[in-house]
Amino acid sequence: MSKGPSATKPSKRLDTAEKTVKRCAIYARVSSSENEGVALNAIDAQIEACKQYIKAQRGMGWELVEHVYADDGYSGGDSNRPALRLLIKDMEAGKIDAVVIQRLDRLSRSVKDMCDLLPAFTIPGISLISISQSLDSETSMGRLAIHLLTSFGQFERELAGERTREKIAIARANGRWQANGVPLGYALNAKQELQVDTEESLIVQDIFRNFIKAKSIGELLKTLSDLGYRTKVRISKVGNKAGGNLFDSNALYRVLNNRMYVGEAFYNNEWHQSRHQPIIDRELWEQAHAALDKRARRKGKPTQPRNPLFFPLGDRLYWHDGRQFKMFETNERSNGKRYRYYLSPATAEEKQNGTGPPDLPTSEVHAVVIPMLRNIFRNPDKWLAQQSEEVKAKPEFEPSNVNETFYTTDIMWSHFRDLFLEALVYELIERVTFYPDKLQVDFDVNGFSRHLQANLFKKKIKP
Repeated sequence: MSKGPSATKPSKRLDTAEKTVKRCAIYARVSSSENEGVALNAIDAQIEACKQYIKAQRGMGWELVEHVYADDGYSGGDSNRPALRLLIKDMEAGKIDAVVIQRLDRLSRSVKDMCDLLPAFTIPGISLISISQSLDSETSMGRLAIHLLTSFGQFERELAGERTREKIAIARANGRWQANGVPLGYALNAKQELQVDTEESLIVQDIFRNFIKAKSIGELLKTLSDLGYRTKVRISKVGNKAGGNLFDSNALYRVLNNRMYVGEAFYNNEWHQSRHQPIIDRELWEQAHAALDKRARRKGKPTQPRNPLFFPLGDRLYWHDGRQFKMFETNERSNGKRYRYYLSPATAEEKQNGTGPPDLPTSEVHAVVIPMLRNIFRNPDKWLAQQSEEVKAKPEFEPSNVNETFYTTDIMWSHFRDLFLEALVYELIERVTFYPDKLQVDFDVNGFSRHLQANLFKKKIKP
């Protein structure tokens, strides 16, 4: 009897084969945070679109990673973002197979940062997916497309900065004010035009007239103090108050040299005739500046020079009523030490009564002020957000340059030579004001600009 066909085990059907699971993480980013009351804000819209895309690919084994990586309120020109850093860390730990984004510019708008990020997406088994652009980071053509799109993103951001600067220049030329820091004597009307503040303008005129008659700057400052004149009070966008202090020599010279008071405005790196109403006539201006020139030519007995390494805050310390501290150094003691102070401007009566400003050891002052400066280096985003749109539009204030410069300055602080640190502190700190129960540090934005420009220049000439 012949045997029938041999029995065989049924083969495993292809459609029942195990699907390879692809763990997909969502990354989303917006530059400006929106109010929680908005029904569907920009970052929520990105996340929802990515979720729907992943859901549509479930048949291919795609699964959504529970944690959503979202940077709310972070610039695309800077890769120093908390959610992005966590995403890369989880990618390197093997927790993710694909990163899904709405558009490439959500990941980065900087060519440099994208070049730094791309190696993370060449880890075997990890891909970058843009739901609105056909991109595949695993192929050379895909990486070329990413570079091209990123280049256009960076071009768009730089073009926006140029447009902002042009807008400010045009606005200034037409008598409109496009920045913070309206000078004493003026206010802004509803059209953002400078309008004379009658009460403040009288203070400015008095300053010019009294300067011509005063025998010394000290005498003039006392006169202004007796009259109760104070610098202009300014409130930042985040509610911080500055100004409102008695005049000191720095504030006085800023008023005397401000050409806005003769009807000019500064833009395109030059002074131009503006449409706003002048407060000081040309004759009074010329008289005041003739007096300034005369004072500059006076020759007096030079004071004993102080080593700037020991007094990096120099002549920038003031009591809250405008009186300035002086540098003081003792002779060498028997123990071989010298003691250095910022010497109190207290009157003999205040010293007798134990009131007024105290003598301040330099080491104690520096131990408080310098960490406040370094805190800016460690929290650049918060500091940058407080600056005016005019400042942020400058190339050196581009977020990636700010973060790189500040980070490098902070980590290298202990390695810098003392002379460099002294110069840095003197350049970046404009004024330190002491009160009976606190101190206020005013930082010099122009100093930060020069510091950032230096780093930008180094990058441009780097071979």
